Amino acid sequence: MSKKRILFVRHGKTDWNSQFRFQGKNDIPLNEEGRLQIYKLSLRLLGEKNFRIFSSPMARAEETARIIAALRRECDIQLREGLSEMCFGSWESRTLREIEIENPEEFRRWREDPFTAIPPGGELFSDVLPRVTAVLEEIRSLDDSLIVVVSHGGIIRAALVALLGLPPSSVWRMKISNGSLTGVDLGRSGPSLAFLNDELHSFLPEEDIKKIFFPLAGKIVGVLKGSGLK
Repeated sequence: MSKKRILFVRHGKTDWNSQFRFQGKNDIPLNEEGRLQIYKLSLRLLGEKNFRIFSSPMARAEETARIIAALRRECDIQLREGLSEMCFGSWESRTLREIEIENPEEFRRWREDPFTAIPPGGELFSDVLPRVTAVLEEIRSLDDSLIVVVSHGGIIRAALVALLGLPPSSVWRMKISNGSLTGVDLGRSGPSLAFLNDELHSFLPEEDIKKIFFPLAGKIVGVLKGSGLK
Protein backbone atom coordinates (compact mmCIF):
# COMPACT_ATOMS: atom_id res chain seq x y z
CA MET A 1 0.00 0.00 0.00
CA SER A 2 1.40 3.41 -0.95
CA LYS A 3 1.64 6.01 1.78
CA LYS A 4 -1.52 7.99 2.50
CA ARG A 5 -2.01 10.86 4.94
CA ILE A 6 -5.26 11.81 6.63
CA LEU A 7 -5.42 15.35 7.98
CA PHE A 8 -8.08 15.71 10.65
CA VAL A 9 -9.43 19.24 11.12
CA ARG A 10 -11.56 20.21 14.07
CA HIS A 11 -14.12 22.82 13.00
CA GLY A 12 -13.49 26.49 13.81
CA LYS A 13 -14.67 28.11 17.00
CA THR A 14 -18.34 28.87 17.69
CA ASP A 15 -19.94 31.07 20.34
CA TRP A 16 -20.81 27.94 22.28
CA ASN A 17 -17.17 26.81 22.26
CA SER A 18 -16.23 30.17 23.78
CA GLN A 19 -18.88 29.69 26.47
CA PHE A 20 -17.75 26.07 27.24
CA ARG A 21 -21.25 24.96 26.29
CA PHE A 22 -22.00 21.42 25.07
CA GLN A 23 -22.99 21.54 21.39
CA GLY A 24 -23.40 17.90 20.40
CA LYS A 25 -26.19 17.64 17.84
CA ASN A 26 -27.07 21.36 17.99
CA ASP A 27 -26.29 23.00 14.64
CA ILE A 28 -24.30 26.02 15.80
CA PRO A 29 -22.50 28.13 13.14
CA LEU A 30 -18.92 29.37 13.29
CA ASN A 31 -18.34 32.78 14.84
CA GLU A 32 -15.99 35.39 13.36
CA GLU A 33 -13.01 34.08 15.32
CA GLY A 34 -13.73 30.60 13.99
CA ARG A 35 -13.96 31.81 10.40
CA LEU A 36 -10.62 33.58 10.76
CA GLN A 37 -9.05 30.44 12.24
CA ILE A 38 -10.14 28.39 9.25
CA TYR A 39 -9.21 31.04 6.69
CA LYS A 40 -5.68 30.95 8.12
CA LEU A 41 -5.77 27.15 7.98
CA SER A 42 -6.90 27.31 4.35
CA LEU A 43 -3.86 29.48 3.55
CA ARG A 44 -1.60 26.93 5.23
CA LEU A 45 -3.14 24.10 3.22
CA LEU A 46 -2.38 25.87 -0.08
CA GLY A 47 1.04 24.28 0.30
CA GLU A 48 -0.52 20.81 0.05
CA LYS A 49 -1.16 18.88 -3.14
CA ASN A 50 -4.73 18.40 -4.34
CA PHE A 51 -7.03 16.71 -1.87
CA ARG A 52 -10.68 15.96 -1.33
CA ILE A 53 -12.54 16.70 1.90
CA PHE A 54 -14.75 14.40 3.93
CA SER A 55 -16.85 16.42 6.36
CA SER A 56 -19.47 16.16 9.03
CA PRO A 57 -22.72 17.63 7.63
CA MET A 58 -23.22 19.78 10.73
CA ALA A 59 -23.20 23.53 10.04
CA ARG A 60 -19.99 24.35 11.90
CA ALA A 61 -18.07 21.56 10.16
CA GLU A 62 -19.53 22.07 6.68
CA GLU A 63 -18.75 25.81 6.83
CA THR A 64 -15.20 24.92 7.88
CA ALA A 65 -14.88 22.58 4.88
CA ARG A 66 -16.21 25.19 2.46
CA ILE A 67 -13.78 27.86 3.71
CA ILE A 68 -10.90 25.43 3.18
CA ALA A 69 -12.15 24.55 -0.30
CA ALA A 70 -12.77 28.16 -1.37
CA LEU A 71 -9.09 28.97 -1.96
CA ARG A 72 -8.50 25.90 -4.12
CA ARG A 73 -9.35 25.63 -7.79
CA GLU A 74 -10.80 22.15 -7.33
CA CYS A 75 -11.72 20.55 -4.03
CA ASP A 76 -14.46 17.96 -3.72
CA ILE A 77 -16.42 17.91 -0.43
CA GLN A 78 -18.09 14.69 0.65
CA LEU A 79 -20.53 14.96 3.58
CA ARG A 80 -20.79 11.90 5.83
CA GLU A 81 -23.27 11.52 8.69
CA GLY A 82 -20.82 9.17 10.38
CA LEU A 83 -18.57 12.19 11.09
CA SER A 84 -21.28 14.10 12.99
CA GLU A 85 -20.55 14.98 16.60
CA MET A 86 -21.52 12.72 19.49
CA CYS A 87 -24.88 13.28 21.15
CA PHE A 88 -24.61 14.61 24.70
CA GLY A 89 -28.29 14.18 25.53
CA SER A 90 -29.72 16.45 28.21
CA TRP A 91 -26.37 18.23 28.65
CA GLU A 92 -26.57 19.86 25.24
CA SER A 93 -26.88 23.69 25.33
CA ARG A 94 -25.67 23.72 28.97
CA THR A 95 -22.24 24.90 30.12
CA LEU A 96 -19.71 22.74 31.93
CA ARG A 97 -20.13 24.90 35.02
CA GLU A 98 -23.93 24.56 35.00
CA ILE A 99 -23.73 20.78 34.77
CA GLU A 100 -21.06 20.57 37.45
CA ILE A 101 -23.23 22.59 39.86
CA GLU A 102 -26.61 21.02 39.04
CA ASN A 103 -25.50 17.40 38.52
CA PRO A 104 -22.21 17.07 40.45
CA GLU A 105 -22.14 13.28 40.87
CA GLU A 106 -23.22 12.64 37.28
CA PHE A 107 -20.61 15.09 36.04
CA ARG A 108 -17.88 13.55 38.22
CA ARG A 109 -18.56 10.06 36.84
CA TRP A 110 -18.43 11.37 33.28
CA ARG A 111 -15.13 13.21 33.82
CA GLU A 112 -13.59 10.05 35.29
CA ASP A 113 -14.93 7.67 32.64
CA PRO A 114 -16.65 9.32 29.65
CA PHE A 115 -16.88 5.97 27.84
CA THR A 116 -19.42 4.33 30.13
CA ALA A 117 -20.83 7.19 32.22
CA ILE A 118 -22.70 9.09 29.52
CA PRO A 119 -25.08 12.05 29.97
CA PRO A 120 -28.78 11.12 30.14
CA GLY A 121 -29.92 10.42 26.60
CA GLY A 122 -26.37 10.70 25.28
CA GLU A 123 -24.44 8.50 22.85
CA LEU A 124 -22.03 5.82 24.04
CA PHE A 125 -18.48 6.06 22.72
CA SER A 126 -18.80 2.39 21.74
CA ASP A 127 -21.74 3.38 19.49
CA VAL A 128 -19.74 6.21 17.90
CA LEU A 129 -16.79 4.02 16.91
CA PRO A 130 -18.60 1.89 14.27
CA ARG A 131 -19.94 4.88 12.33
CA VAL A 132 -16.56 6.63 12.40
CA THR A 133 -14.77 3.43 11.42
CA ALA A 134 -17.08 2.98 8.42
CA VAL A 135 -16.06 6.39 7.04
CA LEU A 136 -12.38 5.66 7.69
CA GLU A 137 -12.65 2.38 5.79
CA GLU A 138 -14.14 4.27 2.83
CA ILE A 139 -11.25 6.75 2.97
CA ARG A 140 -8.64 3.99 3.20
CA SER A 141 -10.06 2.35 0.09
CA LEU A 142 -9.35 5.46 -2.03
CA ASP A 143 -6.20 5.95 -4.11
CA ASP A 144 -5.78 9.56 -2.93
CA SER A 145 -2.50 10.23 -1.13
CA LEU A 146 -4.04 13.01 0.99
CA ILE A 147 -7.53 13.27 2.49
CA VAL A 148 -8.77 16.08 4.75
CA VAL A 149 -11.41 15.08 7.32
CA VAL A 150 -13.36 17.94 8.92
CA SER A 151 -15.16 16.93 12.07
CA HIS A 152 -15.50 17.40 15.84
CA GLY A 153 -13.36 16.83 18.92
CA GLY A 154 -15.08 13.63 20.03
CA ILE A 155 -15.10 12.20 16.51
CA ILE A 156 -11.41 12.91 15.89
CA ARG A 157 -10.60 11.14 19.16
CA ALA A 158 -12.73 8.18 18.03
CA ALA A 159 -10.83 8.13 14.74
CA LEU A 160 -7.51 7.96 16.60
CA VAL A 161 -8.80 5.01 18.62
CA ALA A 162 -9.97 3.25 15.44
CA LEU A 163 -6.80 3.90 13.42
CA LEU A 164 -4.09 3.59 16.05
CA GLY A 165 -5.63 1.02 18.38
CA LEU A 166 -5.22 3.33 21.36
CA PRO A 167 -7.23 2.82 24.56
CA PRO A 168 -10.12 5.31 24.65
CA SER A 169 -9.02 6.58 28.06
CA SER A 170 -5.77 7.87 26.54
CA VAL A 171 -7.29 9.81 23.64
CA TRP A 172 -9.91 11.52 25.79
CA ARG A 173 -7.08 13.42 27.49
CA MET A 174 -5.60 14.57 24.18
CA LYS A 175 -6.28 18.22 23.40
CA ILE A 176 -7.98 18.81 20.04
CA SER A 177 -8.38 22.57 19.60
CA ASN A 178 -10.76 24.38 17.29
CA GLY A 179 -9.18 24.83 13.87
CA SER A 180 -6.30 22.44 14.65
CA LEU A 181 -4.67 19.83 12.42
CA THR A 182 -3.92 16.24 13.41
CA GLY A 183 -2.10 14.01 10.93
CA VAL A 184 -2.16 10.22 10.63
CA ASP A 185 -0.01 8.43 8.04
CA LEU A 186 -1.13 5.11 6.58
CA GLY A 187 1.82 3.06 5.37
CA ARG A 188 2.92 -0.51 4.80
CA SER A 189 3.52 -1.06 8.50
CA GLY A 190 0.11 0.37 9.43
CA PRO A 191 -1.17 3.74 10.69
CA SER A 192 1.11 6.07 12.65
CA LEU A 193 0.48 9.43 14.30
CA ALA A 194 2.43 12.12 12.41
CA PHE A 195 1.41 15.07 14.61
CA LEU A 196 -1.35 16.09 17.01
CA ASN A 197 -3.30 19.32 17.56
CA ASP A 198 -1.11 21.57 15.39
CA GLU A 199 -2.65 25.04 15.56
CA LEU A 200 0.39 27.20 14.76
CA HIS A 201 -1.46 28.93 11.89
CA SER A 202 -4.07 30.30 14.32
CA PHE A 203 -1.41 32.40 16.08
CA LEU A 204 0.39 33.73 13.01
CA PRO A 205 -0.34 36.84 10.90
CA GLU A 206 -1.53 36.03 7.38
CA GLU A 207 1.75 37.08 5.76
CA ASP A 208 3.80 34.80 8.02
CA ILE A 209 1.59 31.82 7.15
CA LYS A 210 2.29 32.42 3.47
CA LYS A 211 6.04 32.77 4.03
CA ILE A 212 6.37 29.70 6.25
CA PHE A 213 4.02 27.21 4.64
CA PHE A 214 3.73 28.29 1.02
CA PRO A 215 5.63 31.26 -0.48
CA LEU A 216 3.36 31.33 -3.55
CA ALA A 217 0.15 31.52 -1.51
CA GLY A 218 -0.05 35.31 -1.79
CA LYS A 219 -0.01 35.17 -5.59
CA ILE A 220 -2.64 32.45 -5.69
CA VAL A 221 -4.91 34.29 -3.25
CA GLY A 222 -4.55 37.41 -5.37
CA VAL A 223 -5.63 35.52 -8.49
CA LEU A 224 -8.61 33.99 -6.67
CA LYS A 225 -9.65 37.38 -5.31
CA GLY A 226 -9.68 38.74 -8.83
CA SER A 227 -11.79 35.82 -9.99
CA GLY A 228 -14.40 36.41 -7.27
CA LEU A 229 -13.60 33.16 -5.42
CA LYS A 230 -12.28 34.97 -2.35
